[in-house]
Amino acid sequence: MSQFRLETRPDGLQRVITDGLASINGRECALELVGGVTPDQAERVLRYIGDYIASSRQKIKPGETMRYGWSTLRFVQDEGDAALSIEELEDPYSTTSDTFARGAAKAIQILRSQDEAVKRNGLSSPAHHPHRSERAVICRRLSPNAPWRVLVFDRIKARQADQSGWFVGCGSSTHDHNDVNELASLHLVYLSERDPRIVEYLAMPEDSRVVFDQRRVIVFNPGAQEGHVDSTAVLS
Repeated sequence: MSQFRLETRPDGLQRVITDGLASINGRECALELVGGVTPDQAERVLRYIGDYIASSRQKIKPGETMRYGWSTLRFVQDEGDAALSIEELEDPYSTTSDTFARGAAKAIQILRSQDEAVKRNGLSSPAHHPHRSERAVICRRLSPNAPWRVLVFDRIKARQADQSGWFVGCGSSTHDHNDVNELASLHLVYLSERDPRIVEYLAMPEDSRVVFDQRRVIVFNPGAQEGHVDSTAVLS
């Protein structure tokens, strides 16, 4: 298990760097404390990376990327620096932008908001935090170019690695969602581009239901017949 140390550059910028990861990776990894990231949060990201390297025995090289929750991290090596620095997607909700920025503040915030949504709605722990590239099954009536009045999210066990387990229905009791011709597959990021606040609820466990109705979010815990309004949620 890697240890960590806090470094301060001459310009005052701080970063947390692994201490010992180079023995199996060939390079240490460092995360700059930008965007309000704390040393403890940085250590959690670096520990996740270290655990992956230790378990997979795969070395991370400059230019390579890694999924981290919803977002993607990239590893870069600055001139004169032996460590790999971490960057993240600058806009993790965009379907078109693949620009990276230093740090991991947005990736950390998304994970934290998902965990908080699970906790405040009475669930013991989050399920798998899906990556933006994972797919949902979606009702064809939910056109990307038309307003969505009601969205009904149901989560089942994902059967494939690229599946999130989420089904997104239109909320109409007269529409047959068992007809495969009425369904399509869509990357989750396309849903987040319409309303990024949807992402906050995507770590709910299997058998959960989340209904986005006008300006309300109604959460059905696994096995529950009745839902409750998440009073902290405000939708546009």
